[in-house]
Amino acid sequence: MEIRLAFPNEVDPIMRVIADAKKCLADAGSDQWQNGYPNADIIIDDIISGQAYVALEEGELLAYAAVTKSPEVAYETIYEGNWQGGESEYLVFHRIAVAADVQGQGVAQTFLEGLIEGFDYL
Repeated sequence: MEIRLAFPNEVDPIMRVIADAKKCLADAGSDQWQNGYPNADIIIDDIISGQAYVALEEGELLAYAAVTKSPEVAYETIYEGNWQGGESEYLVFHRIAVAADVQGQGVAQTFLEGLIEGFDYL
């Protein structure tokens, strides 16, 4: 599996993978991602900010994720409990999606493991 930053010309295939994930969520009874999110503008923003990653096999786009490094604004305030890692850096994964024809085959696990291994501080 090749894992790399997404290119601007890959928005359409990324959106096809996102559509597969939206259908999977809907079929499972989830209302997540059923309101137009994520859309192409969000994916373009991910690409421009250097946080859009894709997984490919023989040139076919299999998966997508946006990856950000800490700090994550949404996690600045903890309402119950506390962080166990103190001031440790961390990765945050957003918009993880896998193509329908490879769902259930371990693609997401391999993709996420590869992303984690690719970051210097982990």
